[in-house]
Amino acid sequence: MSAMRDMDETSKPVLSDRDREALRVWARGGPERSVRARIVLDAEAGLSVSGSARSLGISRPTVTTWRKRYAAQGLAGLEHRPRSGRPPQVDEADVVAATLAGPPAPARTWSARALADRLGVSHTTLTGVWRRWQVGPGEGSLPTVPADPALPCARAELLGVWARADRAVLVIGEAPTSEGQRGRATDADERRARHAALAAQLDRVRDTEPPRAGPPSTTGAHTPGGVPLPRDPGPGALIATAAARHPRRTLHIIAWGDEAADRATPDGHPDHDAPPEAIWHRADSTMSWSATACTVALAELAQFPGRFRPVLHALTEAARAYADAPGDAAFSWQRSETRAGRTPPRPVPRAFNQLALGSYNEKLVIESIREAGALSRVEVAEQTGLTPQAVSRITRNLLTAGLLAEDGRQSAGAGKPRVPLRLRPDAASAIGVHLDPEMISVVAVDLCGGILDRRQMHLFERRDPGWCLEHMTRLALESAAVARQASEALLGVGVAVPGPVDARAGIVLDPPLFDGWEQVELKAELIERLGTAVIVEKDATAAAIGERWLGAADRAGDFVYLYLGAGAGSGAFLNGDVYRGTTGNAGEMGELCAIRTGLLTDEGGPRMVAECAPISAVVDQAREAGLVVPQGDGAYDWVCEAAARGDDRAVTVLENVARTVALGAVGIIDLLDVELLVVGGPAVLPSVADLYLGQISAAVNRFPVARRVRDVHVAQSRPNQAAEVGAASSVFHSAFTPRLSPRGRSARGASPHA
Repeated sequence: MSAMRDMDETSKPVLSDRDREALRVWARGGPERSVRARIVLDAEAGLSVSGSARSLGISRPTVTTWRKRYAAQGLAGLEHRPRSGRPPQVDEADVVAATLAGPPAPARTWSARALADRLGVSHTTLTGVWRRWQVGPGEGSLPTVPADPALPCARAELLGVWARADRAVLVIGEAPTSEGQRGRATDADERRARHAALAAQLDRVRDTEPPRAGPPSTTGAHTPGGVPLPRDPGPGALIATAAARHPRRTLHIIAWGDEAADRATPDGHPDHDAPPEAIWHRADSTMSWSATACTVALAELAQFPGRFRPVLHALTEAARAYADAPGDAAFSWQRSETRAGRTPPRPVPRAFNQLALGSYNEKLVIESIREAGALSRVEVAEQTGLTPQAVSRITRNLLTAGLLAEDGRQSAGAGKPRVPLRLRPDAASAIGVHLDPEMISVVAVDLCGGILDRRQMHLFERRDPGWCLEHMTRLALESAAVARQASEALLGVGVAVPGPVDARAGIVLDPPLFDGWEQVELKAELIERLGTAVIVEKDATAAAIGERWLGAADRAGDFVYLYLGAGAGSGAFLNGDVYRGTTGNAGEMGELCAIRTGLLTDEGGPRMVAECAPISAVVDQAREAGLVVPQGDGAYDWVCEAAARGDDRAVTVLENVARTVALGAVGIIDLLDVELLVVGGPAVLPSVADLYLGQISAAVNRFPVARRVRDVHVAQSRPNQAAEVGAASSVFHSAFTPRLSPRGRSARGASPHA
């Protein structure tokens, strides 16, 4: 390994990019790992042992010990070793999972020497594990779990997991031979990322302190992303449920601890709930249940990538939720479905965990630094209410993980100069896709909002789902290739679409101007085609998220985003988080405009006004006013340019549309009582932005009931291409926004101790 040189006071290790990435991934396994990784990085930076010990708050002998261990053994030397000096027992399942995940680019498969060096085991040990598990380094190789009896992973499906400390059960289904591979095949980058995320969370579950003895829990087992269970049911109930839900599968049960000895419930009684036809396999002591689960998952991902990707997301999130708040119940996860047909994964994954942010306080620190641009540790503590010790530990972890960077020291008068911290733009990226009646737009955005790539395709005649999905996929994959080269982690894809939508399931429900889109499972289709996490948002909601993420401190409070394009809608940030409503359709304002203008249907309901489709309304009214507007996609731009040149007819048309939209904005201000209204979208071109803002500002400050006690500031949107940039920002928002409740409510306070 390139880093293996003596680390004394006069020399420093030479770390390759691969070494640094391996350190960062390894450091995400917990605070102790983070400190040890920081010791190595301090050595590379030339920091003395004393300086490193001071900055980390540990002893100099501790720094020296870990430096020497890394110099001698690489990452393996940073692991805990028994005091007796004997080498720790190798977790054979962990070795096999690393084999299936594959090596970093450009290598396609592991060599025995390279993997042995990476894992810190001998070549003889590694080849013995491969022989025992009947697996090799080739991409198509599938292992056989050496339990008693052995269990081949060919056609194996992970249906359930139950674990309490060292007692555990994996429920495996054997898929029928008629079911072949579905979906886009995985590559090594995807396998390594998904393995790292799942392994980190299952290890946290395994290391959770066992619950104290007492009455069984009545609060229910943790099953996010799977089937809710009424209480801590023990493995028998989980196995019985799996058998009932998957009758075509032959069930195999791999058991550890007491479950392997007597197949008992947590109370020690014979487990009569398990179906008698299930085949039991006693796990060997050389394999942990968590690493075996990763091995089975990677084998299934290789065989059935399309249908297993959302299942793998659900399992990882379930493990994260349990490890964050374990309570007194065992960990229990039940797979929700394995049908051959595609169904949208439910519930929608709430976060993208490639960066393994585990706590509310970590996200709160990131949010504070993002809003301010840069903050010192002292300022972070002041703004969040965290203790200085907690801030020091959290920022150290985030620096090691590569999310934060230190700027130059700044003098604050007497005392030690403060070191500002900022987000690293290249730490992560996301893809944003906007589907509009006129075009498909795709951007790749870095963590600080910088545009890495931008692509567009006009929709002239065809807007059917198959055509649009094909080109959305192509453009997104092209942008993703650019993003992966420019950043360390691609977190996912956000998609902004016209409403109405079922945002929870990612289904588009017959939007205006889109024929054939009555019920399109957009999210499920894109997950299968792109092989990554996908969020679907209504376009106005996505634009609001983008404004929040990129608007920094002056968008930190409540505001409403008025989105004007092919239609008119709004998105709202209230109490620190985006407000989507129950189904994701909050913010429709067309009926508010109709009520304000007194337009009613024959039945007495509000009748949609033409001005609620601003772009087409402007073009139609301009032609009615006698302007010779060209045909085609540039018609709206032409009218706006005419207004900018001073053409009275064009100005009158735009003012009329803006006044009608402004009446809907008045209703929104009366309903939500906010002081900031942001206006943006494809209709708000720079040449006519002042015209729109002027009409809307006049209305929202003249007509609302509470106008005497509230001045509404009307501002133009910050990001260009609001919907697509907002769609990408929705990925960051999901990953990094601090939340304390599963419903997504945010609170700005912090626990004073991380």
